Amino acid sequence: MTGSNSGTDATLSLLRFINESPTPYHAVDVAAQRLAAQGFPEQRVDQRWDEPETRGYVRIGDGAIAAFELGGWTPTRGLTILAAHTDSPALRIREQSVGWRKGCLCLPTELYGGPIRATWVDRELGIAGRVAMSDGSVNLVRLDGTAIIPNVAIHLNRKVNEGFEYNAQDHLVAICDASPREPDGKAADLLRKRVADACGADAGSIAEVELLLFDAAEGTLLGDDRSIYASSRIDNLAGCFANLEAFLRAAADAPRILMLYNHEEVGSLSGEGAQSSLLSRLLRRLVACAGGDEEDLEVVLARSTVVSNDAAHAIHPSFKDKHDPDYAPLLGGGPVLKLNGMYRYATTAAGAAGFARACERAGVAMQRMSNRSDLPSGSTVGPITWARTGITTVDVGIPILAMHSIRETGGAEDVESMIRALAQYCDATDDS
Repeated sequence: MTGSNSGTDATLSLLRFINESPTPYHAVDVAAQRLAAQGFPEQRVDQRWDEPETRGYVRIGDGAIAAFELGGWTPTRGLTILAAHTDSPALRIREQSVGWRKGCLCLPTELYGGPIRATWVDRELGIAGRVAMSDGSVNLVRLDGTAIIPNVAIHLNRKVNEGFEYNAQDHLVAICDASPREPDGKAADLLRKRVADACGADAGSIAEVELLLFDAAEGTLLGDDRSIYASSRIDNLAGCFANLEAFLRAAADAPRILMLYNHEEVGSLSGEGAQSSLLSRLLRRLVACAGGDEEDLEVVLARSTVVSNDAAHAIHPSFKDKHDPDYAPLLGGGPVLKLNGMYRYATTAAGAAGFARACERAGVAMQRMSNRSDLPSGSTVGPITWARTGITTVDVGIPILAMHSIRETGGAEDVESMIRALAQYCDATDDS
């Protein structure tokens, strides 16, 4: 992966982050390592926080992480909260259904979120996830280039190009071995043995596994001028990466929180998701450590802002009619402000003005996106966080094409532009 455009370094760093993060659990681990390397100590949720802490990070389960940089903050000041989600649409392996079928070792799957199903077919796939051991520990595991979901030949499905629906139960079954001598039958123990070998454990010590398929191909820069990039999981690891980098770049005296939730693609209703009390509980503990009380907490909530950073729809040159021409962002055109009259995005005029000022100070262009009035909008952690906490929230994102495909496309300049805008937004936290 090479390139020469301004902003290329940030995009290459994003692609490395994505490649190292085949699952939300890996993404959290990579983010934790980055924070630790920058001097952020880990805090434990299961231990008391009695002393005032100015910086740190905390893992929430295995798939979410939060970090804070407080400097000289007191509970009379607001905080900037950079929010995103670590999960992406995927196929989850149904371990107990793994078995030999007609000479192939088959891995049946179920949908996680809303992937574009056809894009998962005929691609080199890996297996990754987390392994819960009998002693209570959790290991991460990754098996690259392990499986494929083969299509059926056009000769046997003559109407495939006229529109074909891939049934999640019957058709999205990966194969990872072929042996005509194996009789049909269950083979969950074989998969578990391979997982154990990959994480250096004994198969008998594994209590449970949670495994996902992922695109084994690395992300890459494309075009003569390397102005576009293609990768899996841009939605929403690009949001996580930009938030993390901006959080680390912002001024030391800009009080801020990084909040990377899990499970947004399946509704955020979990202990690691935005519908949980994670953010409120974190703020309560930080206020208490700083000597504040419940009234101070209410002041902090009222004076803080949330930036919800999730991928945005760029206008597609072959599907222009799917976009409102006045709200259709371009690849490479800069960060996108996301708007929706039904508040599927949490942006209000006040939040929009604040983000626009940050983009202006950062010297980057800002774009606006709103779906066609006759096309329902998706949503983000933004409206959920706004409803749970009452904190003023703005929804933004990097413009991409083919959202929820196994392979998405973005503009290389937009990564650095978003980081700069978010860092400026942090630096402008209201301290009134």
